[in-house]
Amino acid sequence: MNAPKKHPHLRALALVFVTLGCGASVTRIDSDVPGTAEAGVLVDAPVAVLDVPLRTDVPVAVDVPVVTVDVPRRPDVGTPPGDAGPGRSCPLAGTEWDLEVGGKNAVFAFTMSRRWVITVDGSEVVRGDYAVEGDRVTLSGEMSGGACSPTDRGVFTLQFSPDCLRLRLALVNDDCADRGDSIDRFGLARR
Repeated sequence: MNAPKKHPHLRALALVFVTLGCGASVTRIDSDVPGTAEAGVLVDAPVAVLDVPLRTDVPVAVDVPVVTVDVPRRPDVGTPPGDAGPGRSCPLAGTEWDLEVGGKNAVFAFTMSRRWVITVDGSEVVRGDYAVEGDRVTLSGEMSGGACSPTDRGVFTLQFSPDCLRLRLALVNDDCADRGDSIDRFGLARR
């Protein structure tokens, strides 16, 4: 192979391929751009095929000890019943719950429009707005007889049973003590 004198490195490259005996050939390629004298090199070499296994056996996992840490409960949050499930894994919006109020059956509803309503014998006795954040619900609204003002806010922890069929609203704090104490005592069963 004759490499041009202005590209002496091509001669050295050809010599390396011939010396190694790899069957490669080097070809000079002139530039396609008119007015330039640049040249390129095309190397024609055989492709090596490696025999690599498709699957490598993976050793069985080693048992790793699990460490549990007891975290003390916050004193301002009520203790959930023993069968209470995880916080907000159950839906609240659009649900209705049966409860007993003063010996009468009542319905505690959480509407899709973020309103809560308690009805007794089909008559609305309590209503207001609600907002859910994490495992807590904030209620605002009036109690029958004017015990709470519309701006009073009550915060409760949502404590669902594992099957989402029972709910307790555990009092965290409420500006309206009558509402907070009453709702904290309710045991709600899903309709």
